[in-house]
Amino acid sequence: MSGTPCSSCNQPFPVQSLFDLNGQTLCKSCVPAASEQARQSGLSHTVVPLITKSICARCNTFLGSDSAPVQIGGLRFCQTCAPLIKDFDYPVWLKMSMAALLLLLVVALANGRKYFQVGRDLYVGEHLIEQGKYAEALPRLVAAVKFAPNSDKASLLTAKAALHLGDLKTASEALQGHNGGHFEDGNDAQFVEVNGLWERANSALEKAERAGKLTDEDGKGAEAAELMHQAAAQYPELPILAAAAESYDAGAAFDRKDYDAYLAFGEKDWKLHPSASSAATLASGLACKFAVANDPAYKLRAIEMLEKAKQLSQGDPDAQKNLEEYFPRIQYRLDTRQIISKQEYDKRFRGAGLQTK
Repeated sequence: MSGTPCSSCNQPFPVQSLFDLNGQTLCKSCVPAASEQARQSGLSHTVVPLITKSICARCNTFLGSDSAPVQIGGLRFCQTCAPLIKDFDYPVWLKMSMAALLLLLVVALANGRKYFQVGRDLYVGEHLIEQGKYAEALPRLVAAVKFAPNSDKASLLTAKAALHLGDLKTASEALQGHNGGHFEDGNDAQFVEVNGLWERANSALEKAERAGKLTDEDGKGAEAAELMHQAAAQYPELPILAAAAESYDAGAAFDRKDYDAYLAFGEKDWKLHPSASSAATLASGLACKFAVANDPAYKLRAIEMLEKAKQLSQGDPDAQKNLEEYFPRIQYRLDTRQIISKQEYDKRFRGAGLQTK
């Protein structure tokens, strides 16, 4: 009987027409059934031509008569070729080239590390923004835009996070630092969103600025408070606007001579934010109540709060400057029981047109 027998049907076949499946030698007719059985048994059902396992991968010698073919990786070799493959010595030039390539790879990875970090910061920052975690995202995005200031995406994401946190300084630096404030696509959805946030924030600040100027005019307290409330509602991401609106409500109460409401604001502000400024505001409200009620208790407490304001202003030049302007008006109210506006006080005692904060 010539040829090699099939492990399944036991019929002889030329080696070129046989296949190997998990060590079994199979003819073409028996392969489908054996492959399906192997698949159902959880074994490999990959079939390979027997000839590829029966000849030396180097010299193509038939290995059927070889007593011990040598397996190296996924290939078989005869006894003559196997040592040549195992002990093959690569040329010096090839070894040196490989060493040089490895060195270049190390240098490239070392220099590229910062690029990987920037990419990671940008990727993580973007996902944090999608989750509304703006405070966590901002430091990563600031680092990314610092390294890549001309990146539209990095600049817009940084500005978006900053604007949602009320940090207009960082938002402005990210936007204006990007090609002088110019972006590639003005119709890009991300640009449109951030530009809308930026315009809303700046519109609110313009209203707040106008409200501040109104406080320098007599009888404009209610108008200033209304304008500041509009600013706070327009850009709630900046809490200081809401605090300012409440402060302006106090000014409106003063203008309409509602000194109970004015004093109540002073008490609340001092309790929540004890400082030289809030102590002076509370002293002002107490002085007003003394002026209208002539109750010494209000006067004594007003004097006490003025002393607290002086103590708290120590080491703060701005606070001391404000108190230098504020104290004489409060003292005048305590001494004369007359309540006059800042503008009237300036006209009488500081010269017409003098506006001192």
